[in-house]
Order: sequence, then structure tokens, then C-alpha cells
Amino acid sequence: VPTAASSTTAPQPLVGVSVDLRMLWRNSPVALFGVFLVGISNSAFGTLAPVYADRVGLEVSTVAIFASVPVLAGAMMQVPVGILSDRMDRRWVLVGVAVLAIAAEAAFILLLPEGRAMNLALAAVFGAAIFAMYPVILAHANDHAAPGTSIQTSGGLLMVFGFGSILGPLVAGVGMAQIGPGGLFWTSMGAHGQLILFTLWRIS
Repeated sequence: VPTAASSTTAPQPLVGVSVDLRMLWRNSPVALFGVFLVGISNSAFGTLAPVYADRVGLEVSTVAIFASVPVLAGAMMQVPVGILSDRMDRRWVLVGVAVLAIAAEAAFILLLPEGRAMNLALAAVFGAAIFAMYPVILAHANDHAAPGTSIQTSGGLLMVFGFGSILGPLVAGVGMAQIGPGGLFWTSMGAHGQLILFTLWRIS
């Protein structure tokens, strides 16, 4: 009834847009390649974190917390990372966050934590890093996008992120089967290492 009684005019029909990956690459190679690698890392952890936690002997209740804490830490990290990326080259911020992620991954691999406290602490650091990357990449891509192409930019990056999300659990699953639970973090470390090297190359 309120809608029928309103005098508001009907919205204009949506304008169809197509995804142009070549345009995205021309605008920002770091964004396109980076979002693919972030998709690999984030999806691998998102799907296999409970498996890792179970394999290292954590209790069921702790397994649930282990999968949840990184998401919460990532949400809290958005504000400081966002402020920082507005004040300097976003690519350097992306490199810094990726270095933080690699530090957490190396700690998981080298320390082989088995206790509740250490695993949750490292998971929080890891989550804060990996879940802060996508917004920085999206902002960087939009900085270089042509006016009126924000929908194409966001849609294209989301699609490439999806490609990485398909590949990530497959690669990490094979790694965990071959070398144990640490294979999950070896997969993420490989993705983040490539992200750092490519971004530094583009900066130079």
C-alpha cells in the first residue's frame, strides 16, 4: 500500500555491462593478478582450515573458533589498512599485508603449533592479513579505472577471484595429502610470495 500510494517515479532500467579482462589488465595488472592469487589463498583457508585444525589435534569447539577468529580479525583490520592505503601507494600497502601473511604462514610451518592459544593467535594474524587484501586490490583497480566502469571493474575482479577460489582448495588439498597439514600454508605462502614479487616488479 505505501508503494502504491507513493508518487515516486519508477527507477530506470539497469544498464547491462560486460566483463572485459583485457581492460582490467591494462588498467591494473597488480589488481587482476593479485585478486587471482588472493582467491587461491582465501578459499584454501576458508574451506580447509577446519581440516587443518582437526589434523593438529584441536578440540571440536576450538576448531570452530579457529575458523571464525580469522574472519573477525580480517574485519577489524579493514579500518587501519583502509586508512593507510588512502595515504600512500596502495600497492605498498598490499605488499606489507602480504608480508604479514607470509610471516604467519611461516610460523605455522616452522613452529608446528599444537596448543589452542598459539594456533588461535596465529590464525588471527593470518586472517587479519588475508582478508584485508581484497579491498585494497579493489580500491587500487578503481583508482585506475575509466569513469563509469566501476561495475565492470568490480565484476571482473570478482570473477577472477572466483577462478582462484576454485583452484585454491584443490591445490591445498593435494598439498595437505602429500606433506601433511602444513600443506595448507605452503599453498598460501606460494600465492602471497608471487603476489609480493609481481607487485614489487610493477612498482619498479
